[in-house]
Amino acid sequence: MNRVAEERVMQAQDRRSHWLTAFIALAAGVAIANNYTLQPALPAVAHTFGVPPGAMGFVAGSMQVGYMFGILLLTPFGDKLSPARIVSWQFAALAVALVLAGCAPSLPALAAAGCVIGATATNAVHLATVAFRIAPPDSKGRAVGTVGTGVSAGILLSRLVGGLLSQAVGWRAMLLLFGAAALVLAVLAYRLLPKDRPQHTSSYLGLLASLPSLLRKHALLREGMIAGACWFSVFSMIWVTLVLQVAGPPFNLNTAQAGLFSFAGVLGLFATRAAGRASDRFGHRPVVIAGLLLVVAGVALLLVTRASIAGTVAGLVLFDVGCFASQVANQTRLMAIDATARSRIYTVYMFGYYASGALGSIVGPWILLRTGWESVCGISMAIALCGLAFTCIRQMQGERPAMRDGERRTRVR
Repeated sequence: MNRVAEERVMQAQDRRSHWLTAFIALAAGVAIANNYTLQPALPAVAHTFGVPPGAMGFVAGSMQVGYMFGILLLTPFGDKLSPARIVSWQFAALAVALVLAGCAPSLPALAAAGCVIGATATNAVHLATVAFRIAPPDSKGRAVGTVGTGVSAGILLSRLVGGLLSQAVGWRAMLLLFGAAALVLAVLAYRLLPKDRPQHTSSYLGLLASLPSLLRKHALLREGMIAGACWFSVFSMIWVTLVLQVAGPPFNLNTAQAGLFSFAGVLGLFATRAAGRASDRFGHRPVVIAGLLLVVAGVALLLVTRASIAGTVAGLVLFDVGCFASQVANQTRLMAIDATARSRIYTVYMFGYYASGALGSIVGPWILLRTGWESVCGISMAIALCGLAFTCIRQMQGERPAMRDGERRTRVR
């Protein structure tokens, strides 16, 4: 009877973990979506404020910059505060920032609000570490993949929903609606997420001061940062410039139609869970290599079929699958480095990740307007190939950094 009771308790815990992971994936997707909802409406925003389209790179970039500094300044709290507390407060702050953005009287005010939106949208980072923490030892890659599915859905569908809502009610009302959703998630996060605090005695300033030492200490963290920076700078550059590219000849699409391109990346939703399972089974670096190969192939297809909607869709499918698969594998191996410093390790990684994304968002429109879509694609392929070459070299060297034992523990035997 005792054994039967224990099995029932374990089954109940598994069910609770499953549903909690599903909520975490949903909340992470909504959080990250706010970095991208305005992208299909950038031409409309430019028209509202009477500025040239090239200036829209600063609006998209402001959210990436905010996200980058939110990772640096807010994510370390994950090693000190309970998930329920930090996630709920950040969702509440995100709701306020979205309302301020929706009421912004000028482009600089919108960019300033965008920085706050990006900073508070780092809830997606907190939530990924929570999913890793609550998952059974042999399913951590799968849990990260599930959250990756939510994040992928948030990124992809944000452009579709943002474009449709902006077309229907205007970009200002669209931001207010996302603010209401963030407020609801603030309440749910406080009720559902774990309320136990991590056992870490360092002060907040001590946590921040420890970040550079983590980068020096862990070779795998440095490798993950370089590879991640390569594909995310390309991801940001392609998606921001694509919106501007399809608004002109030969496509001449409006914001709602541009948002429909998000459907091209729906396969990325399935790739994230598959990548998590593959990482558990085969290891993380091979999945990163395969993802980068798909990124290169996708951008090449975008270049050679630049006047075809079907070709553009096919290129985006390959491109998004590659980016999301690589990210899941990278996240899983980095979060297994040190359980006592998981949030700070993730802070260092994601800071470099979004710094590269902000750079891609800002320079992408500049390159497009001055040298054309061909240059955007050519530069993107060169960056992705650099990341691929670096990762392949590490694989061929057969290096086994200190993290490798921890990495094996995340795999299914």
